[in-house]
Amino acid sequence: MNPKDILNKYYHFAVIGVSPNKEKFGYKIYQRLKERGYDTYGVSPLYDKVDNNLLYSSLEEIENPIDVVVFVTKKEHAYDYVDEMTGLGIHYAWMQPHTYDNELLEYMKSVGITPILACILVETS
Repeated sequence: MNPKDILNKYYHFAVIGVSPNKEKFGYKIYQRLKERGYDTYGVSPLYDKVDNNLLYSSLEEIENPIDVVVFVTKKEHAYDYVDEMTGLGIHYAWMQPHTYDNELLEYMKSVGITPILACILVETS
C-alpha cells in the first residue's frame, strides 16, 4: 500500500517520539496530522503533555484503536513498540527517514507489520 492510500484509508494515528520542542520533527508531525483532521495520539516516554494534549508512555495506554504508528525515534527504540503493535493488532508502521535499517524492516515484516517508507510531512503537504 502506498503512502497516499494509507492517508486516505486510515484516520487513527499514533506518533512515537513526540516532543514539545516545536523545531523537532516529532512535534511537527504530530501537529500536522492533527491539523489535517486525523485522530492523533502522541507517545513519548519523556514528556506528559504537548500543547495541553496528553501524551502516552506506550501504545498500550491509548484506549482507542490505532490504525497506523508513525515512528519519529531512533531505530534502537523501535523494537519494543513493534512488539506492542503486534500485541494490539496494528499492521502499519510509517517509518520516517533515518528511523530504520534493513534489520528492523525485516523484523517488522516477520511479525506481520507493513512498513511505509516515506516522510509524512511531504505526503501531507
